[in-house]
Amino acid sequence: MFKLRVMTYNIQGHAASRRPDHMPKLAEVIAEVEPDVVGLQEVHCRTNASPADQGMQLAEMTGLKLAFGRSCAMQGGDYGNAILTRGTILRSHVTPLPGSGEPRSVMQSDIEVDGAQFSVFVTHLAAWGRLLRVARLTQIAELGDVIARGSLPRVLVGDFNVPPGAEEIRKLEARGHLRACGEPNEVTFPMTRQRLDYVFCDSRWEFVSSEIIRRGPSDHWPVVVHLRLREE
Repeated sequence: MFKLRVMTYNIQGHAASRRPDHMPKLAEVIAEVEPDVVGLQEVHCRTNASPADQGMQLAEMTGLKLAFGRSCAMQGGDYGNAILTRGTILRSHVTPLPGSGEPRSVMQSDIEVDGAQFSVFVTHLAAWGRLLRVARLTQIAELGDVIARGSLPRVLVGDFNVPPGAEEIRKLEARGHLRACGEPNEVTFPMTRQRLDYVFCDSRWEFVSSEIIRRGPSDHWPVVVHLRLREE
């Protein structure tokens, strides 16, 4: 039976401009987990804040393969989400999400690990609390539509910028094809002592366990979830 170790991590990419050890420390946290798949948010690619390609840096430091999903142009470069995996990336696609504020997107990568194929979606929803609540709700609606079209077993990861009881999370789960994995009240954003980062899966996965990695250079703590693919 295929088991998957999936991680979601908002890497606070802009912090690399003031902390030379930011990227190596991120890579150290990821490598210690030995994940099959990692979804990354706040990834800079040759911007003023980070002249390097951060996704490629982390891929090289961890020995994982990379797919980058551009959400928008920023400071002379690109900014968005990324996926790292020890498996094979079969195809990737980025869908822009609606809403005001900083442009957001959802990235889908179809991946094969140890003969098993599945889809991983990574996203980062609008921030700023109640101010952009309407934007997040429209993003959730589009996100639900995009993921519902997937045919492979699906996993969604990301920084949703809302706590577990928020309407945005309820509306996503109300679609019926995804459920949150792990203890909802565990903190992933220490500054406000809230959970903002999640892993969701569809019914073809059995949830085994989860943990929050309470260390690393980012302002977010990464979430690691262990899943088991149900037999057909």
